[in-house]
Amino acid sequence: MVDAASTEGRDPIDDINKINTELTAYNPEIMKKPQVIAANKIDVLYEEDEQQVIQKLKDTFEPQGIPVFPISAVSGKGVKKLLYHVKGMLDNLDQTPVVFAREFFAEDMANSNEPYTVWKEEEHLFAVEGPRIERMLGYTNLDSEKGFEFFQKFLKDNGILEELEALGIEEGDTVRMYELHFDYYK
Repeated sequence: MVDAASTEGRDPIDDINKINTELTAYNPEIMKKPQVIAANKIDVLYEEDEQQVIQKLKDTFEPQGIPVFPISAVSGKGVKKLLYHVKGMLDNLDQTPVVFAREFFAEDMANSNEPYTVWKEEEHLFAVEGPRIERMLGYTNLDSEKGFEFFQKFLKDNGILEELEALGIEEGDTVRMYELHFDYYK
């Protein structure tokens, strides 16, 4: 799905090319899968602009076998046609499950020997940084209860909480890990 109206000043063709470049870099096999483009936000375009933008998308991608569907997620215009097409594509796909290799194993990272540093930055503010911490933050969804519990266990199992306590951290003090800030509670 791309912003066909370029409401944020972006070029939808460039956006699609960037998405495909990222997918190729992740796993070239993904690019062998069928694609469809949902050109969204046509409700904010004048009719002649819509025709011009959609035609440009079609001229660029349909020769590659990628159909383009102009839609408005807000009004619902074009969504049914898109969904029927996608349903037809799915019905004709090989149903054999594809299993991609995991990029990282949380257990390995938790037991990694990568360095980290813990220090008192100022009164009531402590900092923890290092490659292992940065990677863990990047791979952990701290907004989910399970992810936050996993991260707390990581801090405990690696002695980071113990180091903070040795530096004199108290309940309610702040722990900074790069741009994230947490209140410390036992």
